[in-house]
Amino acid sequence: MSRMSRQAGLLSTVDMFRFGIKTLIGIALARILTKEDYGSYRQLFLIYTTFSTLLLLGIPQSLMYFIPKAADETEQRRIISRTLNLISVLALVFMLGLYLLRHPIANLMNNPGLADLLVLFAIYPVFMFVTQMFNSTMLSLKRPQSMARFTLFSILCDLVLILSIALVTKDLRYIVVGVLVSAFLQWIYARINLGRFAVGTDWKEIKGLRQQLGYSLPLGLASIIGLLAVQLDKFVISGYFSTEQFAIFAIGAMELPFISILTNSVNSIILPHISSGKNIAEAVEIYRASVRKNALIIFPLAAIFVLFASPIIRILYTAGYIESVPYFRVYLLTVPLRAATFGIIFLAFNHTRTILINALFTMILNLILNLVLVRYLGMMGPALSTVLVTYLSAAFYILAIRYKLQIDPRSLFPVNALIRTGVAMLIAGLLCLPFLYLTMNDYLKLVLGVVMFGTLYLLLCTVFRAILPYDRQFIMSLFRRRSGDQ
Repeated sequence: MSRMSRQAGLLSTVDMFRFGIKTLIGIALARILTKEDYGSYRQLFLIYTTFSTLLLLGIPQSLMYFIPKAADETEQRRIISRTLNLISVLALVFMLGLYLLRHPIANLMNNPGLADLLVLFAIYPVFMFVTQMFNSTMLSLKRPQSMARFTLFSILCDLVLILSIALVTKDLRYIVVGVLVSAFLQWIYARINLGRFAVGTDWKEIKGLRQQLGYSLPLGLASIIGLLAVQLDKFVISGYFSTEQFAIFAIGAMELPFISILTNSVNSIILPHISSGKNIAEAVEIYRASVRKNALIIFPLAAIFVLFASPIIRILYTAGYIESVPYFRVYLLTVPLRAATFGIIFLAFNHTRTILINALFTMILNLILNLVLVRYLGMMGPALSTVLVTYLSAAFYILAIRYKLQIDPRSLFPVNALIRTGVAMLIAGLLCLPFLYLTMNDYLKLVLGVVMFGTLYLLLCTVFRAILPYDRQFIMSLFRRRSGDQ
């Protein structure tokens, strides 16, 4: 258990650094660019994220299922080689599609100027598809250190190239060029390292590819449908409102810092162990423990950002984006669900069709609600729709765990511990409400409010036994280890 925990901790640390740099770049661009240009920048990555998920078809994720099951190193090399060839072909298809469809895409996004940017941006997937495969490959081979090194390299490329070009030129076109150069350097790194696993291919690979696609296609379809379900709001906003309004909405709909890091790092370590059929009990134990520990951090973070949304937005993005605050608070309502990643259970037991069914249900319902609510509630309609559908999706997964997998959800999710943590969060938040009405500097209000909330939350968690003696011992051991290193 300690080895898996250390691996998860390594990925969490690196991902926290990555997320911090990514957030810094986003904040800088929001301050440097006009709202129209910043909206266009966000739309480029909305397009890439959506259509890359469609074309990748869950193939990188399938590596974390097939490589641990490979009979020997030669078979692992064959799996990596055929996947690399397939990914490269799909990247070229994506590039061609973006270029040829640039005008219809720009019209769909209600942003004619986007077509010119897509001429440059079309080459981006050629580089990034291979880098996405690299991460999955290293995790499948249980080499998180290799993934961590690559992530650090990627972070430095983005920081130096994108941020420096933005500060010097303040021109969106040059910033896109910086994005491409950074992606190219990452591609070289990934391609060289993946090339070490290359082996010759023959007709026997067709059978293996068929098996791999049989696993990944339902997963890929579920991924694109699931992504559309949560990105529909942004497409609807782009279609109904201006690029400037989209920029305001996009700031409000941003991901809360560190949330995905806490969950994805642990899940990336657990999945290969469960898929290989080894240490299943240990992995399930880590999953249950991670849900409880994630909640101890995620719940209070959600409360802090809800309470102090206004000063946070003004500090990070200036008062020009204060209209983003209502949308930001609405999206924070989904954060408590992120303490657990429901889909990983079905991935591990090869029930990808359940993920597909859930994603299809979520997308259809969200599409209907988006189109209905946007007419009556404006930009707030798609936000509320996304939150409601997210909770319904989680309920679907819990029912499927109980009746499809025949697993008692209580064995995976520590319900009593989650309730105690939630109660501590709510009481601490209510006691801190007076801070919202104090007239003071935003920085001072945020610092004092967070200190007060954190103190009350820790005390209440101790009283309600949401924090266990093990947690305190673990934190103290980290401090002692850090002191010893120094």
